[in-house]
Amino acid sequence: MIERVEIKNFKCLRDVSVNLERFTVFVGANGSGKTSVLSAIHCAVRAAMGDPQKVFAHERHGDWVYTRGGSGDLSITCRTEAGEFRVEATPPEGYPPEPEFLQKGLWQYRIVPQGVDLEKALKPARRMVFLQLNASELAKPSYSDHTPPRMEQNGSGLASVLAFMALNDPEGFEQLSEIARSLIPSLKRIRFCKARVPRTETEVVRFGTEVVEHRRRQSFQGELILLDFEHAENVSARTASEGTLLILGLLTVLLGPTRPRILLMDDIEHGLHPLAQKKLVEVIQSLQQRFPDLQILATAHSSELLNYLEHEQVRLMAVGADGSSVCGRLLDHPKFGKWKEEFYPGEMWSAFGESWLVEPQVVTK
Repeated sequence: MIERVEIKNFKCLRDVSVNLERFTVFVGANGSGKTSVLSAIHCAVRAAMGDPQKVFAHERHGDWVYTRGGSGDLSITCRTEAGEFRVEATPPEGYPPEPEFLQKGLWQYRIVPQGVDLEKALKPARRMVFLQLNASELAKPSYSDHTPPRMEQNGSGLASVLAFMALNDPEGFEQLSEIARSLIPSLKRIRFCKARVPRTETEVVRFGTEVVEHRRRQSFQGELILLDFEHAENVSARTASEGTLLILGLLTVLLGPTRPRILLMDDIEHGLHPLAQKKLVEVIQSLQQRFPDLQILATAHSSELLNYLEHEQVRLMAVGADGSSVCGRLLDHPKFGKWKEEFYPGEMWSAFGESWLVEPQVVTK
């Protein structure tokens, strides 16, 4: 589990420190930095596990993620129960250049600490998944030549993972189906049919000393999800509701063959009815009891979802006058002690908002 993250000069996060729970939900206005916190954690863990140059390999290296108008190094520090590690990125000399179109130099990246201590600190943060699910990708038929197959960040490959579970882990597939039915009351069964999946293959062809890449379009036999509902059977995933597909994608990651230790997820309640949001929180609580190493960090926009959480699980995001983000706990509100017994977390957020983080004078007595 990641217990705390400190972020400097990453996107709108000029200087943000956040203590994290096993289930933490970030709320706030659009553009307030909720997703940026998840992105920073994801980048830090991937960079510490591999090559930071590749993780930050945007067209202009670190330029796209560096805080506009920032100064000093970009740094992301993660503290786990086993130790602490930090990713640092130093801008090129003379950054930013003038005029803007001039070629920029290379960024310098460092991982601190390095060696055995890093491996120890990283261990609780391994097996991380960052989900930004897209219903269109979730609905597509898919083919995989990997064992076990995996679902991508946007949800593509869902059909392959579910079909693999149905064949190789029928008990786990039935558990997933049962939880899905509790969240989607009209759902009866999840099935599959064969479907052609087009894919572009790249071949390397040699002509003497010359190497040429040749691309060809091929079709593979994959899987398409079919759903049986109370009053409609054989419903293709392509015509299913967005909420149904998002639930299936989330459950497949949490219960699938490559279950993560840490799940980062954007808009965890997206497309869900308020009663389904309540059930989703109950499911997450049940899974965290079943899997003690599971941590979920998510963004949301629903006050209804917050009502089913504890106050300490909510983090608020707001944007200050200088355009940088501020993060605080719901229970840090100056009137929290007075109203904690009267308001559920969602009600308190609805009543107080998050502007008090940057404008304390607006808090009413």
